[in-house]
Amino acid sequence: MLGQLDITYIIGGWGGRSWYTYFVRRFIATVVLIAASLGLAVAPVAADPPSARVVLSFDFSDNSNPPAVSNGVFHITADVLPEGTRGYVRMIAIAPADAGVPNLVCRFQNVLKSRVECGFTFSVAGTWSIRAQYATDLSSPIALTTGTNIRVGD
Repeated sequence: MLGQLDITYIIGGWGGRSWYTYFVRRFIATVVLIAASLGLAVAPVAADPPSARVVLSFDFSDNSNPPAVSNGVFHITADVLPEGTRGYVRMIAIAPADAGVPNLVCRFQNVLKSRVECGFTFSVAGTWSIRAQYATDLSSPIALTTGTNIRVGD
């Protein structure tokens, strides 16, 4: 019975009290209930998004032959993981320091099926540095850069 009295008292059982006390208690209970409901609805919306870590990896061959780079066109694929990640990737081939040729740039491309492919025409032998840069959209800054070195033969 004590529990019933407490609930009746909080929610606002009439119990011979003034209308003002009855109204104020009912109003406070309503405000608390609405605030709690809004808090449940708003909290997930304002929560931090899950931290999906994007990883770039390189693929140099179709797995039927080992990769071999010589002067001429060579295709490099950047895999974007996890699968389904949206964004843009560009690749830059940085020429050997003593080569005297400009760096090669493959423009930003939309990630399709978690991959981006660029074809580079290497004009000189030596060790080229390949950089892949990922951005979530074309107007945002680079979010991730990864690189590797490849040896181009004659």
